[in-house]
Amino acid sequence: MIAALLAVGSAGDLDDSLEALRVLTGRPALLLRLDAFIRREPWYSTRPAPSLTEADPVALVLAASHADGRIRERVVRRMLHQPHPEMMPFLVLRTSDWVRQVREPACAALAVLLHENPLLATPATVRTALLTNRRQRGAFAHGQLLVPLLAESGTALSGRLLTAPDPVVRRFVLDTTAHRLRFRDLVALAESDPGRQVRARAAEAAARQAVWTDQVEPLRRLARSRHAEVRITALTGLMRTGSPQNVVPYLDDPSALIRALAREAARRTGTDPLVHYRAAVQAAEPRAGAVGGLAETGSRADGPLLTALLDNPAPQVRVHALRALRSLDVVPVPRVTVLLRDGSTAVVKEASATLAPNATQLPADLLWDMLTDPRRPAVRRAGYRLLTRHDHLTALRAALVVSGDTHPRLAARGKTDATTQIRNLVPHPWRTRPVPSLGASPAQAAELLALAEQRCTELTEGVIQLLRDALRPVSGSR
Repeated sequence: MIAALLAVGSAGDLDDSLEALRVLTGRPALLLRLDAFIRREPWYSTRPAPSLTEADPVALVLAASHADGRIRERVVRRMLHQPHPEMMPFLVLRTSDWVRQVREPACAALAVLLHENPLLATPATVRTALLTNRRQRGAFAHGQLLVPLLAESGTALSGRLLTAPDPVVRRFVLDTTAHRLRFRDLVALAESDPGRQVRARAAEAAARQAVWTDQVEPLRRLARSRHAEVRITALTGLMRTGSPQNVVPYLDDPSALIRALAREAARRTGTDPLVHYRAAVQAAEPRAGAVGGLAETGSRADGPLLTALLDNPAPQVRVHALRALRSLDVVPVPRVTVLLRDGSTAVVKEASATLAPNATQLPADLLWDMLTDPRRPAVRRAGYRLLTRHDHLTALRAALVVSGDTHPRLAARGKTDATTQIRNLVPHPWRTRPVPSLGASPAQAAELLALAEQRCTELTEGVIQLLRDALRPVSGSR
C-alpha cells in the first residue's frame, strides 16, 4: 500500500494525490494501522524524509508517521501552511503523538485551522478524532471538534456532517447538536436515517421537544414509523403527554416492548388487553403481533385458540403460534409434528425448536427420513436437531451422517459435533465427568465405524482411530 501511495504522489498530479488521500482517510481505522506500521517498518522509517518544501501531499502525510520525531514535527508545522482537508486526519493523529515536541504543535495547528475554517472538520477528520480519543493523550482533537459544532456558525458544519456515510460520525454530531437542530430535521432523521442508533437518538430528541411543547400530532407521526425504536420513543412521549388513547391501537405491534407499553395504556383507558387479544386471533386475518400478545397475557386455557392458528396460511402467524404454544407449555405434539415438513423454512425451524423437549416421543423413522431429505436443508437441519436430543449413540450416528451433507454449514456442524462426541468417548485423567457410554451392539458399532470411514475426508484419521479404540471391545476389531 505504501509503495502504491508513493507511486501516485511521485506522478506529480495534485488532484490524484488528494484523491488517493480521500480513499485512504475514508477508512480511519486502516489509517491508524498504517500509521503504526510505518513507524515499525525499517524500509520506510530509515529512509530519508522528503524535501518538505517540495513534497506532494502523499509524501508529506506518510512522513508524518516517520519514526524520527524531528521529521514528524517538521511535517506538522508544514501542514499548518498547507491545510488540505484530506490531510486533516493525519494532523489529528499527531495530536495524540507520544512526543511532546510533536504533539503540542499539532494541537496548536488543529486549533488554528479549525478556527479559521470549520469546514476542514470533514467526516474522516471527525472519525479519526473519535478513534484517537480512546488513546491516553488523544482527547484534544475530540474536544476541539466540539468548538465549531457548538459555535453559533456551526449549523452548516453539523448539517454537512449529518449526511456523512459513517453512522458513528452522525451519532457524534447528533449527540452534540441535537438541542440546536430544528424539530423537522430531527423528525426527518428519525424517519429516514439508515443507522438504527441515529434514528433512535433523533427520535428521542424530537419526542423530548414535542413533550415539552405539548405537541401530540408530531408524536403520532413518529409512532407510524416502520422502525420499532422510533415508534417506542414516540409512544412513550404520547403517554407522557397524557394521551394513552393514542397508544392503545398498538396492542398488536410486532415489537414486544411496544405491546407492553400499549397494554399499560389500555389499562389506563379501561380496556382489557386479554379480551382484545382473544378476539384478535380469531379474526379472518390475525396479526402476528396479536398472537405474541396472547402468549404474553394468556394462559394454558388459550391453547385451542393458538392451535387453530397452525392452519393459518400466513407463515409468520404459524411461527408466532408455535412460539406462543411453547411459552404457555401447551404443545400439541402430533399437530406440531406435521409442521416439520411445512412449506416455510421459518415454520420448520420453529416447529423443531418447539418439539425439542419432546424429541424422544417422535417416531425415529420420521426423523431419520427427514435427515436424508433430498431437497430441503431446513428439513434435514430440523431432523438433526431433534435426533441430537436422543441418546449418545443416536446423536453420534446423526452427526456422522450430517457431516457429509451437501449443505456446507450443516456439514460443518455435523463434523464439529461428531469430532467432539468421539473425543468425549476417550477417558482423560483431568476430566471429572464420566465418559459417556454409547451402549452400542456389535452391529451398531460396525455401522458407526463404517460411517466414520466414509467420512475420512471430513474427519481426521486421528479422530477415526479414537472411535475405533472406543468401539473395539464391542466390535471386536483389532
